Amino acid sequence: MGRRRRTRPDFPLALARLDFTGPRGLAAQGRRWRVRAAGVGATLQVRAGKTGSAALLEPLEAAPDAVDPTCPLFGTCGGCQLQEMPLDAQRAAKADMVARVVDFPVTAIDGAPAAYGYRNKLELSFGARRFVPDAEVRAHGKPDRDAIRGTFLGFHPPGWFSRIVDAAACPLGSPAMNAALAAVRSCSPAPAWDNRAHTGTWRHVVLREGDDGVVVTLVTTSAATTDEVGTVAARLAELEVVTGVLWRVNDGVAEVATGELRAVLYGESTLTISSGGVTLQLPADAFFQVNIPGTELLLTRIAEALGERVGGTLLDLYCGVGTIGMALADRFDETVGIELFEGSILQARANAARLGIPGSWHVGAVETVIPTLDLPPTLQIVVDPPRVGLHPKAAAFLADVSADVLVYVACKPESLARDRRLLEAGGWRLDRLWAVDLFPQTRHVEAVARFVR
Repeated sequence: MGRRRRTRPDFPLALARLDFTGPRGLAAQGRRWRVRAAGVGATLQVRAGKTGSAALLEPLEAAPDAVDPTCPLFGTCGGCQLQEMPLDAQRAAKADMVARVVDFPVTAIDGAPAAYGYRNKLELSFGARRFVPDAEVRAHGKPDRDAIRGTFLGFHPPGWFSRIVDAAACPLGSPAMNAALAAVRSCSPAPAWDNRAHTGTWRHVVLREGDDGVVVTLVTTSAATTDEVGTVAARLAELEVVTGVLWRVNDGVAEVATGELRAVLYGESTLTISSGGVTLQLPADAFFQVNIPGTELLLTRIAEALGERVGGTLLDLYCGVGTIGMALADRFDETVGIELFEGSILQARANAARLGIPGSWHVGAVETVIPTLDLPPTLQIVVDPPRVGLHPKAAAFLADVSADVLVYVACKPESLARDRRLLEAGGWRLDRLWAVDLFPQTRHVEAVARFVR
């Protein structure tokens, strides 16, 4: 006789605040629970899940300022969480979250006006199994196995990398990127990669938009033929908004939208992006912020944190393709950048040479490279680390380094809070804190922290 499956309890939950993992509320039993795809201020009937998560069963009372979601896939797709909240309420909740996590008041939160259509990058996955949401099962019953098998293109639902939420468009993307997505879908490329059986051909579509248009990257296995990939590329080339089509091949098992470049099937392989008063050229697979108007605001706050032109040297750590350092180059005599990925540094050097920006850009881990540099006495520092924050050795070096100002750009407030303690142990003091909303409809937010001696 099999073990009886334990039924998890249902209970009402009022969502009171936004945390980095999503909206969260305090249940009558005294435990906090987080819920995806719901607005702060709403009361829901939920079912207890694992590790503090709860599944939405039905709404009991909407938040007083609730709005209707724009996307029909809201709550099913793994992307947006906050479409039921107006934009100003999202930003107020994010500012409160940053202040609470870092334990320091937020001076202001900035954000570009657009709540949708702001992303310059979309990454979609092919899959052999369609995701069936609980609401569909409750309404129509569990579908037959064959009904959910096929070739689907879209996004993964929360926690399901073996399923696909089939998406005809994404309202966070621009009209140009959605037009390119529609062109790919019109070709019905198949079969999809099955990430359980490790069979199939089509894996990902990556859309990147620059100043001139959209570069589309098609990721397949090596089983794809030149003719079938060329058919999709030819359809994309008919669109005026498409400036390039790349073909990458990935035969690995990891669910990553990259691979070896097989061919440039049409147009250009690079992007031109203008931000912060400079125009940068970068490969289609290089990191860049997904919200250009929001990035302008982010750069403005970083410049404010650094203060007026002081000359000397700007140390730009985790610099990527050099966006921050080059946008602020007119304030300094030189810029010194460090970045782990060689391709980004090569592009930073090329952009600096083209723009006439003096400085040096070094490849390697920050914690390895920075102790080897002969740093000048007049120094200001910007760090923009990945989500995990500073490497402990990098934090230890920065705690003791002689500099006037250190500006910490954080995409995860918890990492900033941890690194704040390490920096302050070395004599730095957190002086001001801003938040910048680059990611409307999601829980993510950037923080800009100014440290002084």
